[in-house]
Amino acid sequence: MDGKLRKNVLGVIFDHENNVLIVSRANDPLHWQFPQGGVDYGENRTDAIIRELGEELGTEKFTILGECPEKHVYKWAKNLIRDENVGQEQTIFLLRFNGNSSEIRVDQRELGGFLWIPPNKVPIFLHDYRKPVWELVEKYFNLSTFELKST
Repeated sequence: MDGKLRKNVLGVIFDHENNVLIVSRANDPLHWQFPQGGVDYGENRTDAIIRELGEELGTEKFTILGECPEKHVYKWAKNLIRDENVGQEQTIFLLRFNGNSSEIRVDQRELGGFLWIPPNKVPIFLHDYRKPVWELVEKYFNLSTFELKST
């Protein structure tokens, strides 16, 4: 891939009933995805995911369950390129939310809202552009134990 990739972290978050959190974009309420954000210069990825979730969801009550061994790498459409980055390299984290839904306060500059859905409904809700992330999660993790599958 020619050009620089922005370092990004993405959280696939489960509640105590193993429902999955998805968020909608403020500028496109029908575009459902996982919360995500950039890694600051010098910041490690685990700090970045907790910081980003705090910024986007208004809480840091998360426990990291695992990190996907494969990164999700993609290019942006030419009209979305704003700087030297031509796409993103996402590190995917599985996390447990240790609070309750009333504590989630989405950053309305970025997000329109959130839903908790059963894992089998995730592919139905996710925007087509976001489905490869879920495919990586299913490829690498046993979602009943959150352990890496032996591949």
